[in-house]
Amino acid sequence: MSHELASSFESEVIQRSHEVPVLVDFWADWCGPCLMFGPILERSVAAAGGRWELVKVNTERHPDLAQRHGIRSLPTIRLFVKGVSVAESLGALSDAGLKQWLDRHLPSPHDATLDAAEASVSAGDFPSAAKTADEVLAAESGNDRALYLKAMTALALDPAAVATSANAIPAGSPFFEKTGPLKELAKILVAPPAEEGKGAIPCANAVAALRRLDWDAACAAFLELLERDRHYGYDLAAKALKQIFLLLGPRDAITTRHQPRFASLLFS
Repeated sequence: MSHELASSFESEVIQRSHEVPVLVDFWADWCGPCLMFGPILERSVAAAGGRWELVKVNTERHPDLAQRHGIRSLPTIRLFVKGVSVAESLGALSDAGLKQWLDRHLPSPHDATLDAAEASVSAGDFPSAAKTADEVLAAESGNDRALYLKAMTALALDPAAVATSANAIPAGSPFFEKTGPLKELAKILVAPPAEEGKGAIPCANAVAALRRLDWDAACAAFLELLERDRHYGYDLAAKALKQIFLLLGPRDAITTRHQPRFASLLFS
C-alpha cells in the first residue's frame, strides 16, 4: 500500500508501523532523482504483498516534518518498525538496490519462529532449533538469523558443519562478526585435546560445557585451566576464552563477569 501523507505522521507512520513496517519517502516536486525514484518505490511496494507500506512525504508541503526529522537531501527514505526508525538511505536507488536494502532491513516474517528456536537453544534442545532453522531457510534461503542459528546449533550437534552455515552469512549482516569466533570454537570441538596431566579435568569440563553452549560454565572451566596449569591446555584455554568473549560481545553479562579474571591471569 502507498499513499501521500494526509494529516498525521504520528498515526500514519509511527502508530501504523506497530502493525506493519512503514517506509517513508521524503521527496519534492522539483527533485529530479525523486521523480525517477518514485516509480521504483511504487513497483516495489506493489510487489511486496502487504509486507510493508509506503508513505510519501512532500517536503514542500510538510517542511516541519523535514526539519523535525533532519532531512537534508532528497530523496531520503526511512524505514519505521514498531514506532522506531531502523534504517535510512539517501539518494535514489535502482530496483535491485532497493530490493537489497529492503532485504537487509525489513523484519523477517519468520522472526517469531526464530524467537521460539532461540528459546529452544537456551533450553538445550538443539535438534529442535536446528530443524526450525532449516525450515526457515527452506522458505527464505538468505535469512541470516536462521543461518547463524544453524551454525550455532551445529556447534553443539556437528562442529565440523559450523563453517558451512557461517560462511553463508553475508558481510553486511549483523551476525557476520560472530562467524569467526564460531568457526574457531568449532575447531576446538572437532579436535579436542587429549586428557592428560593436572589440567585434564578442567579442560574436559570446559570442552563439555562448550559443546552444550553453556558459556558461563565453559568460561569458568577454561579460567580454572589457565590458573592451574601454565603448560597443558594454556594456549587452548586462552584462545577459547577470547573467542567466547568475541562471540558474546563486550556488554554480555558473561563477558563482563569473566573477562577481568581472564585479563588478570593472562598478564600476571
